[in-house]
Amino acid sequence: MMIKKIWITLVLLLLSAGICSGSEEIIHKITILGNMKVEEGVIRAAVKSREEKSFSADQVREDLRSIFGLGYFSDVQVDIKATPKGREIIFIVMEKPSIKEILVTGNQKVKLDDIKEKVTLATRSILNLEKVKENGEQIRRLYFSKGYYGVKVDHKIDYLETNEAVVAFQIEEGVKGHIKKIVFKGNKKIKSSELKKIILTKQRNIFSIITKTGILDEDILKNDIQMLAAYYIDHGYLDVKIPEPKIDLQNPKKIQIEIEITEGPQYRIGEIDFQGDVLTTKEDLFRSIKIRRNHIYSASAIRRDIHGLTEKFSNQGYANVEVAPATSTDEKNLLVHLTFEIEKKKQVSFEKIQIIGNTKTRDKVIRRELRVAEEELYSATGLSKSRDRLKRTGFFKEVEITTSLGSTEEKTNLEIKVEEAPTGALSFGVGYSSIENVVGSASISDRNLFGLGYHGLLKFRLGSETSDLRFSFTDPYFLGYNFAGGIDLYNENREFDTYSYKIVGGSLRFGKELTESLRTDAVYKLERVKVSDVSLDSSRFIKEQEGKKVTSALSFSLSMDTRNDYYNPTKGSRHSLSLQNAGGILGGDNYFVKVVADTSWFFPLPLKTVLNLRGKVGVVEPYGGRKVPIYEMFYVGGLHTVRGFEYGMAGPFDSNKEPLGSKKMVSFQSELIFPLSSEIGLKAAIFWDVGKGFDRFRDITPLKTGVGAGIRWFSPFGPVHIDLGINPNPKPGEKGRVFDFTAGTVY
Repeated sequence: MMIKKIWITLVLLLLSAGICSGSEEIIHKITILGNMKVEEGVIRAAVKSREEKSFSADQVREDLRSIFGLGYFSDVQVDIKATPKGREIIFIVMEKPSIKEILVTGNQKVKLDDIKEKVTLATRSILNLEKVKENGEQIRRLYFSKGYYGVKVDHKIDYLETNEAVVAFQIEEGVKGHIKKIVFKGNKKIKSSELKKIILTKQRNIFSIITKTGILDEDILKNDIQMLAAYYIDHGYLDVKIPEPKIDLQNPKKIQIEIEITEGPQYRIGEIDFQGDVLTTKEDLFRSIKIRRNHIYSASAIRRDIHGLTEKFSNQGYANVEVAPATSTDEKNLLVHLTFEIEKKKQVSFEKIQIIGNTKTRDKVIRRELRVAEEELYSATGLSKSRDRLKRTGFFKEVEITTSLGSTEEKTNLEIKVEEAPTGALSFGVGYSSIENVVGSASISDRNLFGLGYHGLLKFRLGSETSDLRFSFTDPYFLGYNFAGGIDLYNENREFDTYSYKIVGGSLRFGKELTESLRTDAVYKLERVKVSDVSLDSSRFIKEQEGKKVTSALSFSLSMDTRNDYYNPTKGSRHSLSLQNAGGILGGDNYFVKVVADTSWFFPLPLKTVLNLRGKVGVVEPYGGRKVPIYEMFYVGGLHTVRGFEYGMAGPFDSNKEPLGSKKMVSFQSELIFPLSSEIGLKAAIFWDVGKGFDRFRDITPLKTGVGAGIRWFSPFGPVHIDLGINPNPKPGEKGRVFDFTAGTVY
């Protein structure tokens, strides 16, 4: 290689000495010789000299270097001839060998296909020793990522007489190991346990078989060092230094990582000021930020305040406002002085709002959910609320809002791109109960009927002792006004061992949104109930219910919903409180007051796990000397209250094991949902429920408890919900476990 470089240097010197006199001549022709596999166009692309242009010795020298720099040639020469029409430049190249074959030997633990995915060399390509070394390193990294830290990867090149080469990678895999220990040194202000939570590289533990932790990935470890430095800076340690970690591979089966940290002093916020377009007053802007003097310096806190200031200006039409933090460090007093430099630019209003992607949903259904309008000033909060409202309708899988320049700098166009979700559902379910044996249910519903946002439902349940039929229709914007109206019609039949009842009735519903997350509803229902087939051995309470009665009731409810997603909430909550009065001035035979409150909270946890906590309490009391109808009682036990118990069996029941219902109830459900396969939408859940139905407060204890596990799968044919609830301490009349299954399809 050294001889070749000397030869090229001599050629360049000869060029410099022998052709400088022709530097003003025209280049008549450029010829490439010697290339067999490398396309001539590739070589010519590296040459800057051009035919019919002025000849330059300096440019020829540069062209020679460029051709050699391609890496395809072991030698490059140039010959320059004088012709009557001008100079002819001839580049003569000697190609490096091409790769005939790539061999991999010694791999037993890692599949050959996995190794080939990391090899970027290709047969028939020009041999490049640097690339061969890089590919060997990629194979080593692949083994490291799978826990083989003692791996050795060598390469061998066999040169053939045909100017070809065979590249062979020889692998010594060694034993598989894991990260035994991660040690931090020098960290005096931040605990090692806290730092270990920041990094993705983890020590091996009892859950590593499932979580795949304890494996060293050098790229991830390198990123971890950057994350640690960013974490320190975000806690005021601006001078932190974290060099490359030390990896002890003396025992490849149990490796140790040592991370040395020089923390340095902690800085705090000094003076805070605003420069540029203050818009109102500095005092007003101070109220918009949370960071204060003497707070520990935090880059993330500054970013949050920048976002808050940007949103404040954007909500007043300054869509293109720029807020930049300018900092100066006082090393003596360990302070960072902060100035927010604001350039508001021009005020912007919406010119056109275009909706795309809605093949079913009408434009007006989407536009009525928007909190921005054409010709109004730009509002970042309005856009955020519009996106959230569209997501909460349940009509769309995805909602993307983008802006573009309008007809002038003071106008912006808004594009709302939606991906519609299947809002129709054809579902079926099967439940098992000693009371009803097998109960089947089916329903057809659409939350966006005819694309007009109407909600329609037709549902029936059929079992050996149960048959229900229900029709429901809701217009969320009744007659175009900003309140909802709906109607329900139902026919419910239920048979027990000692009695049966039939309910025929309907209800009218009206509701209105009070805020983005708060709404109120009013419902009037009128129903006729018949209790019959009362056996002689039934309880006195059931015998007193026999006959026909009419219920006329009016209820009011208040609900709040801050969940982040209709289909798959991971944070937020939903709460409701309802009050129902039957009888009195409303007429009818049944007089009672019922109050029900329920709440549901969603908390995001690491590893895409979600904790859902649900609670419900209820009280129903008669008045006017009447009794509470058995069908208005609370029946605790089952899928929505205490799993592990059959319907109503977590409350009072008679000697015939018939649930009697209760005047009071309480239930609490906790459920941990974690992904099994994100690709197919498969999740698992473990749960713990407590609750009880009771008539007197002194009977609230002991509570009934149910535990168990379940599957949640949004399958290709619809959502599947499976729960197996276990009663850890079954009493006489209670089962030890109860299985529930529901499934459906969407369209």
